[in-house]
Amino acid sequence: MRDIWNIFISLAVLFSVVACHSNDAPQVPFNKLPKNTINDDLMALNAGFMELEREDIKHYIDSLGLQMDTTISGLHYRIDEEGYGDSVAKFDEVTIRYTITLLDGTTCDDLRETVKMVRLGKGNLIKGLEEAVSMLKVSGSGTFIIPSYLAYGVSGKSGCVPPWNPLFCKVCLIEKRK
Repeated sequence: MRDIWNIFISLAVLFSVVACHSNDAPQVPFNKLPKNTINDDLMALNAGFMELEREDIKHYIDSLGLQMDTTISGLHYRIDEEGYGDSVAKFDEVTIRYTITLLDGTTCDDLRETVKMVRLGKGNLIKGLEEAVSMLKVSGSGTFIIPSYLAYGVSGKSGCVPPWNPLFCKVCLIEKRK
């Protein structure tokens, strides 16, 4: 009986030692988990794309000899005709004429012969075009270069604008209504 008891104690000690020994990494408390770096990597990749795009836009502006200013959002602009009255405000209904091309000259949208009525602030225009229109007064016109992140971004526009492409726009504000 004593032999069985010694075997039992020996097995219990052996299993305890084996169970306590683990090749796994030590447990880390939830509030001390390692940082997920995927978002940081994607942010760095996006910043790289934006820097390349800024260089492309600068080269384009320089190659055409354009004198353009830049808004805080990154929209490049030149007001060609000042127009009259007040600038448009959010939720104004506006009538505009515009052309949109890629920087390589490919025409994407051409409304020189027709007009488009939209209400600003409702998402009917891409952000960059809405910002461009809001800089104009009635009968005013301007030339704009819209970075991709203010245009169609990573998705592009099917059949026209490839992903990550800035746009060259000429816009004329025909009329505005509250």
